[in-house]
Order: sequence, then C-alpha cells, then structure tokens
Amino acid sequence: MKDAVTPEELERLLQVGSEIQVLDVRKTQDRMEVTHPVPTAEWRDPEQVAEWCTAIDPVNEIIVFCVHGHHVSQSTRDALRARGFRARIVEGGIDGWCRYKQDSRLRGNDG
Repeated sequence: MKDAVTPEELERLLQVGSEIQVLDVRKTQDRMEVTHPVPTAEWRDPEQVAEWCTAIDPVNEIIVFCVHGHHVSQSTRDALRARGFRARIVEGGIDGWCRYKQDSRLRGNDG
C-alpha cells in the first residue's frame, strides 16, 4: 500500500464512492476554515488516536490530512497502521488539496 494519495486521487476516490473514511487530524490551533474543505472529512484530535480509533470501521481505508501532510498526518497514519488499520495521508495536506481544487477551478474543471 502506498503511504499517500495525491489530492487528485482522493477526489477520484470520493467521486466513485470508495469505502474510505477521511479524517482531518489538524491540531486544534491549526483548524482554520478553508476555501475548499474535503467532503465527508471528520475532525479527530491527533493526540487522542488510541481513544477514537476504536470507533472506526476497520473495513474502510482511512485517509488522513493535516495542514501540510507532514508530521501530524504521518504520525497519525503510523499510529493507525500499528493498530491494524489501512491508512494513508493526503500529499500536501489540506493546503495541497486546496491548491489542487483552486487549480481545477481555474482550468474549468469543477471536479
């Protein structure tokens, strides 16, 4: 399994109705509103993985994102994998997703 999905790959997964769960794991202080939120994403505190992971369906793949796709999302992905979940991060985090969506709109793809 790849460690990450690109924003474009995530959009395709969402469009075809793949059985994934998208989790926003930005730290509380980093959770600002964005121009292009990820559909279906739910926020989870990255410091509380052990508590909230018990409520996740282990059948679904989990896609996590933080602000830039570095330490916070990677450590959350690793913690989930250590507990047996299939998990990946979004390359570039929410910033990468928003750039991708903005570029798509500028190209005329409302995708």
